[in-house]
Amino acid sequence: LCRPTWLVLEMERVQTLVIGAGVVGLATAASLARRGRAVIIAEREAAVGTGVSSRNSEVIHAGLYYPRGSVKARTCVRGNRMLYDYCERRAVKAHRVGKLVVATSERQLHEDLPALRATAEGNGVRGLRDLTAADVLHIEPQVR
Repeated sequence: LCRPTWLVLEMERVQTLVIGAGVVGLATAASLARRGRAVIIAEREAAVGTGVSSRNSEVIHAGLYYPRGSVKARTCVRGNRMLYDYCERRAVKAHRVGKLVVATSERQLHEDLPALRATAEGNGVRGLRDLTAADVLHIEPQVR
């Protein structure tokens, strides 16, 4: 059982209080601290990153599905590139496993996939490839 730890702080020195020591809270606190602000982080859990951040799906979204040119599409594509760049600069492992989008009908093959590709290309998504059934089975043998 974790017991609360109480700190006595010189409150006149604290400029910013960040609530939550998850991914967003820690990133926010780090950014503010780098700018010279005195920051304190308050977290209710016993350790950092054990709340909602611990249930992250670990997927770095590419921006395939958002309407062309939308704010979500632009921020997703930009964020994707920024996150991979960040990981590379700091030697953080980030596996670019990609995503298989599989057609299960003729309509999906001839209408939906081409439309999705056009949206993704319009949003600036990189690395799109058309695969044959054999290519897909080589990557993921369980696809039927």
